[in-house]
Order: sequence, then structure tokens, then C-alpha cells
Amino acid sequence: MKNEPRLESVIVNTGATQMLTIQSLLVASVAIYFYVYQGVLAAQAALYGGSIVMFNVWMMNRRIQSAIELAKVAPGQEVKVLYLAAVQRFIFTLVFLGFGMGGLQLPPIPLLVAFAVAQLGYLFNGRFNLPKPD
Repeated sequence: MKNEPRLESVIVNTGATQMLTIQSLLVASVAIYFYVYQGVLAAQAALYGGSIVMFNVWMMNRRIQSAIELAKVAPGQEVKVLYLAAVQRFIFTLVFLGFGMGGLQLPPIPLLVAFAVAQLGYLFNGRFNLPKPD
């Protein structure tokens, strides 16, 4: 009983580490492709676009952890935190995409391709996390 973690210190595994690993491999692959065929600026744009998605995963993981903590002290309030996280992710995505294409003048095609490929990481992560049949 002494070695069991207390409920307050338990961190829930949301799968964010595996998701970020898959997405970073996908984004790196896209960036290498654009580097070889279009040069450094296209590779930078691809890395920027993929980083937006990975930032969203990180931010969502943080919000899930805080919602779990909030549910311990104020059950029912965690839904508000998750809705706020969805709105924040949407706004941050639009702002970062606009800043990348408008402010930084990054080429839009590599940026959007890497963004889309990184989003496919959700599909790959779900594929690898399927329950094993008995």
C-alpha cells in the first residue's frame, strides 16, 4: 500500500507522446521531401505547418490534464475547459496559418501539405491504438 500512487499524483496517459512522435516523423518526412525538390524555404514552411498541428496536440494534452484535475474538485466544470480548448485551438490555428503565410511570407503549398499530413497523424495513431481481438 505504501508504494501505490495517490489519486492526486496520477497523470493520465492521453496518448499525446505517441501522437507527437508519429506527427514529428510525418512532418520531418514532408520537410525532407520539400527540401530536396523545392529548397530550404519550402522545407521551413513544411516544418512550420507541421509544428502548428503538434502545438495543438500539446495544448490539448495540457487542457485534458487540467480538466481531469478540475473534475476532482468541481465535477461537471471540466466540459467548459474542453470547450475552451477547442475554441483556442481553432483560433490559434487560424492565427498561426495567417502569420506563416502573411507575416513570414512562407510558401503556402508546403505549409498546408505538412499541416494536412500532420493531421493524418490522428488517423495513424488511432490505427495503432486499436484494441487487440481476444
